[in-house]
Amino acid sequence: MSNFIKRNIPNALTCSNLISGCIATCFAITGDAKMALICILVGATFDFFDGMSARFLKVSSPIGKELDSLADCVTFGVAPSTMVFYELMVIDYPSFLTTPEAFSFDPYRTFIPFLAFLMAAFSALRLAKFNIDTRQTDSFIGLPTPANALFWGSLIVTSPAWLENNAGALVYILVLLLLSCYLLVSEIPMFALKFKNFKWQGNAIRHSFIIFTAVVLVTFGVLKGWWIVIASYFLISLGLLLTGRSKITKMNHDKEQKL
Repeated sequence: MSNFIKRNIPNALTCSNLISGCIATCFAITGDAKMALICILVGATFDFFDGMSARFLKVSSPIGKELDSLADCVTFGVAPSTMVFYELMVIDYPSFLTTPEAFSFDPYRTFIPFLAFLMAAFSALRLAKFNIDTRQTDSFIGLPTPANALFWGSLIVTSPAWLENNAGALVYILVLLLLSCYLLVSEIPMFALKFKNFKWQGNAIRHSFIIFTAVVLVTFGVLKGWWIVIASYFLISLGLLLTGRSKITKMNHDKEQKL
């Protein structure tokens, strides 16, 4: 394998992630939440393998790191934000869905649907922080953007009728939106599925969570089960923090002991 091809395999996978995000955004604009989520899942798969291939081929580079963040910003920031934007449009402007040919959008009447893009902004901020944060080598601080995107995509696919016909849906979405924006840039430690080895000892939480994820996805479906998985991921991470079992918490405690 030539050095040129070897060096660019991870970048090709990253660009595939970016393209998946662009296609997901196109589907989100048309209201096809199912296809948008499928494209986000495809992008997440490429995102997983680009880092793995870079480590396996030993071709990690600063360019690859920055390119990865740019791709993630589209796939896990812009695409899910557009999905939420569409849902808010349908709730705030019922004619947008029922009689699209007669629909007339008045940008001065309401700005609510545009609040969806706060998620894209906070996703970009989270990715920028991640690139310079040396604490996140083995775990995460704040909600990872792929997890946030899968949560929103799955939630919208699971309950579209409820979101579009419930009087409280607008408040429900906005509260969740603000919460997810906060979690993206929060200092809450969250465990990562990064293995140094595959032994049960030291990886019990990771292995257990993978088994739990598989059970949920088999039970509720590959598209509809993700919001349960991600909500559980957050609650488990929060539980580890509150019980002092978080790796970041232990690191901070060790530093305080040294001081």
